[in-house]
Amino acid sequence: MKKLALLMMGVAFVTIGLNAQVAVSPLAEGVKFLNYEKNKSALDFFKSAYDKNPADPETTFWYGQALLAQNYNGIPTPEYIQKAKALYQQALQAKGNDAWLLVGMAHIQSLEGADAALIKNNLELAITSSKIEKGRNKGKNNPEIINAIGRVYAELPIQIGDHHYAIDKLKELISSYDELTINPNLYLNLGINYLKLGGENGGEAVSAFTKAIDRDPKNAFAYYKIGKIYQSQNNKEILEENYSKATTIDPTIAPVYVSLYTYYASIDTAKARKNLDLFLQYADKDPAFDYLYADYLFQVAQYDASLAKAKGLEASIGITVYPRIAVLLAYNYDRKGDSVQARKYIEQYVSNSPTDKITNTDYDLAVKVMSKFPDTQNAIASILEKAIAADSSNKKNNLKLYKLGYEMYEKANMYAEELKWYSKYAALNGVKDEFYYFKTASIALNAKDGVTAAAAAKDYITAFPDKSRGYVFNIKAAALLDSANTLGLQLEALNLQSQFLLKDVAKNKQALIDNYAQMLMYYNETKGFDNAVLMCDKILELAPGDASMLKYREQFAKNAALMKAKNAGKPAPAAPAKSN
Repeated sequence: MKKLALLMMGVAFVTIGLNAQVAVSPLAEGVKFLNYEKNKSALDFFKSAYDKNPADPETTFWYGQALLAQNYNGIPTPEYIQKAKALYQQALQAKGNDAWLLVGMAHIQSLEGADAALIKNNLELAITSSKIEKGRNKGKNNPEIINAIGRVYAELPIQIGDHHYAIDKLKELISSYDELTINPNLYLNLGINYLKLGGENGGEAVSAFTKAIDRDPKNAFAYYKIGKIYQSQNNKEILEENYSKATTIDPTIAPVYVSLYTYYASIDTAKARKNLDLFLQYADKDPAFDYLYADYLFQVAQYDASLAKAKGLEASIGITVYPRIAVLLAYNYDRKGDSVQARKYIEQYVSNSPTDKITNTDYDLAVKVMSKFPDTQNAIASILEKAIAADSSNKKNNLKLYKLGYEMYEKANMYAEELKWYSKYAALNGVKDEFYYFKTASIALNAKDGVTAAAAAKDYITAFPDKSRGYVFNIKAAALLDSANTLGLQLEALNLQSQFLLKDVAKNKQALIDNYAQMLMYYNETKGFDNAVLMCDKILELAPGDASMLKYREQFAKNAALMKAKNAGKPAPAAPAKSN
C-alpha cells in the first residue's frame, strides 16, 4: 500500500507570485497526475506529449520521470528503469549534454549505484550550462533545472542519493531570486528532501510546505504533505485540518483519501470505508488496489476472506513487486494463530524494506510475533534499532521501542543487554526519578556489573538520602567489586547504611545488629581487633547482656592486647582462651 502514499513529487514549471500573472506550462497537467499518484495517467499524458514533440528535452525529461513512477513501493521496477535509461541515452546522443537530459540521466545513475562524484559532476554541468543568459537574472541558476534536480532527489528512495546536496541547491536558488517570483514547487521539493533526511527534519519540511502555500494558497498538494507529517506523529487534529483543506481545494486529490483510510482503518472502519471508496473513485484503476479491500476485510475481522485475497495478490502481483502484501499476510496469519507463517512474512518485510516504507505498527507486529519464538531477542533488537533510526526525533515512539527492548531482554534473563537498552531508554527519557536509580542499579546487579551498580547506588543515595534502597544496592555493588573483602568497599558501604539506619534505631534495630555483625567479621579477618571490640559494643548497646557477644568481646579484647604487645616488642601475654 505504500505506493499509495509515497513521495511522488511533481514540479510543474510555472511562475506563481502572490500578485503575479500565472503562466501555466503545457506539461502541468501531467505533473499534477504525478503529484496525485495517478501514475498511469501521467505515463499516458507524457507519452502523448513526447510523441508530439520528441525533440523537446523538457518533455523527454518528464516522460522519463513518468516511466520511473511506475512502481509499487517507491522503487522503480528494473523494466521501467531500463526504458527511462534508453529514452535519456537516445536523447543525449541526439541533443548532446542538454541540462534537462543530464538531470534525468542522474536519476538513472543514482538508481543504478553510479559513483556519487560522477553524478554530481553531471548535475553541476547541467546547472552551469543552463544559467540565465539575459534579463535582470542574467548569470543566475535556472530555477527549472534546480527544481528538476530537487524533484529527482525527492523521488529517490531514502537510502539513495545525497539529499543534502539537493537541499543546498534549492535553498541557494531560492535565496538568489525575488521572493515574489519563487516557484512554489521549489519549496515542495525542498520539504520532501528534508523528509528524506529523517523525522527530525519534519519541522523544516513543514516550514517549506507552508512557504509553498504562501506562494500558492490553492496548493492542495502542500496541505496533503503537511497532513502526512502530522499523521506520522498521530496528531489527529492537525492532520485532519490539513487533509480537509487539501480536499476542499481539490476533491480529486486521491492520496489524501488513502492516507485517511490508513489512519482510520484500525479505529473507525466506517470512516475508513468512506475514504477508501473516495480513493478508488479518484485514483487510477489498478488491480493492486485490491490490496486495500483485502486490508479493509482484515479491519472488519473477516480474516479468512482477507487472507484469501492477500494470497491471491501474492500469486498474481507478487511480494517482490508489492511488498506490503507480506504485511497483510502476516497480520492475517497472526490473527488465525499461525505464528510460523506470520513470522515468515513480517520478518521478511521489515528486514528487506527501506526504513521509510515501514510503519510503527509493522514493527509492533514483528516484535509481537517473533517474541513467541525462543532465541530471537537479538533479531528483534535489530528490528527495533532499525525502527528507532528511521525516526530518531520521535521521542515518544522511540521510548516505547527502547522499553520493548529492555523488557524483552529482562524476560530472557539477558541482563547485560537489558542494561544497554534501559540505559538508552533512560538517556532519551531524561527523567532521573527514584525509579530510574532503582531500575539502573537492580539491572546492573543482575548483570554482575559492579561499577555501574555502585555508581547508580551512590547517585540514588545522593538524590534520595532518606530512601533505604540506595544503601542496600550500594552494599550489593560493593560485594561485586570486592568479593574477597580485601578493599574495604563492603565495610564502607555497611558503615554508610548504618548511619542511615541510626536515624530510627527502634525501627532498624535488627538491621543495625546485622550490619555491625558483618563489620565485626571483616575486622576479625583483617585483625582489626580494636574495631571488632567496638562492633561488639555497638551490638551490646542494642542487645544488652547477649552472652555470646560478651564472650566474643572478651576474646577480641585479648586479641587486641596481644597484637599491641607484639607490635611493641614486649613479651606476649598468655594466649587468650578459645571462644566456645
